[in-house]
Amino acid sequence: MRIHTLFTLPAFFLGALTLAGCGETSQPDAAATVDAIPASAAGRMSYGAGYALGSSVQDQLGEDFDAAGFKAGIADALAGIELRVSDDELEQARDDILARRASSQSQLAALNLEAARAFMAENASREGVTVTASGLQYKVLAEGAEDAPSPTAESDVVTHYTGRLSDGTVFDSSEARGQPATFGVSQVIVGWQEALQLMKVGDRLRIWLPPELAYGERGAGGDIPSNAALVFEVELLEIVN
Repeated sequence: MRIHTLFTLPAFFLGALTLAGCGETSQPDAAATVDAIPASAAGRMSYGAGYALGSSVQDQLGEDFDAAGFKAGIADALAGIELRVSDDELEQARDDILARRASSQSQLAALNLEAARAFMAENASREGVTVTASGLQYKVLAEGAEDAPSPTAESDVVTHYTGRLSDGTVFDSSEARGQPATFGVSQVIVGWQEALQLMKVGDRLRIWLPPELAYGERGAGGDIPSNAALVFEVELLEIVN
C-alpha cells in the first residue's frame, strides 16, 4: 500500500483546491532534504505523513505550488503560531487560481478547435476521403466480403484499432497491445458509432473525427486534449450479436 493512502488532507485542499491536471508540479530542491529520518516508529510515521501531505498538495496545486509558502505554513503549524492568512484571503487566493486556470483552459480549447477545423477542412479534400452529413470523414483501406454483415446500434463488435491525434501521436492501440477490443456500438463515442455502422465485417477504415464527434471540449484524460480532432484506423473483425 502506498503511504499516501494512510493520511487525509484538510478539506480546504481536498475540496475547493482540487485542480488536478492543470500544470506541471514543481520539483523539490534536493538540498532541502538534509534532515535524517528518525529511526523510531513514530518518526517514520511522521515522516510518511509529511511526505504524503507535501506530495498531495504539490499534485493538487501543480504549477501554483509555492514551496516557500508551504514550508512557512508547516513551520507555523508545528510552532503553534496562529494562522497568518485569513479564511477570506485563502478563499480569494483559491478563486483567483481557479479563475485564471478556467480562462487559460478556455483559450486553449478555442485554439484547439480552430486547429481541428482547419485540419478537417484540409483532409476533406484528399483523394479517397468521403465526408458524411455529420462531419465524419473516412477512407476505405480494405473491404470484407460483399455479403458480410454490418452492425447496428444494438450490436456488440470486436475490432482492432489505432487512435492518433492529428499530429500523428498514438494515444491508444489495441493492435499494439495484441488484443482486440470488444464493446457495444452504442457505448463508444459518436463518431465511432456512425463509422461502425458503415462497415461490414472484414472492412478496415481510416476515420477522421472532428471534436464534436469525439471527446469535444472536455477531452479525455491526459492523452486527448480539449477539442482535439482524432484519427483512427479501425478493422471490424466480428459482430458478436
